[in-house]
Amino acid sequence: MVKLPRLVVCEQHGTQGIGLVCQHVLSNHFSSNKQANGFFWSDDSDQARPDAWCNDCEEKLLKDQFNETWYEQAGFQTLCALCWDAAKAGAEAAEQKE
Repeated sequence: MVKLPRLVVCEQHGTQGIGLVCQHVLSNHFSSNKQANGFFWSDDSDQARPDAWCNDCEEKLLKDQFNETWYEQAGFQTLCALCWDAAKAGAEAAEQKE
């Protein structure tokens, strides 16, 4: 697995610790029209925030279990810890609207 830097310089929040999110959570975070696509996260992390993923990725994870293929297909991207928190809050707010 690729070693990522533990800090990132975010345009909005400056230097922060990191968290990884699947491509679907990432695109939903930056969308002006948030969708209720879920927000799951791992229990284990050596970063500022744990890895997080959407409903679709969760279904694939439960079906296929964690492996490198699942990880690659989820297309994990780095967010700063504060953007990770905002992505989680946005996903939870969208779920409550449903």
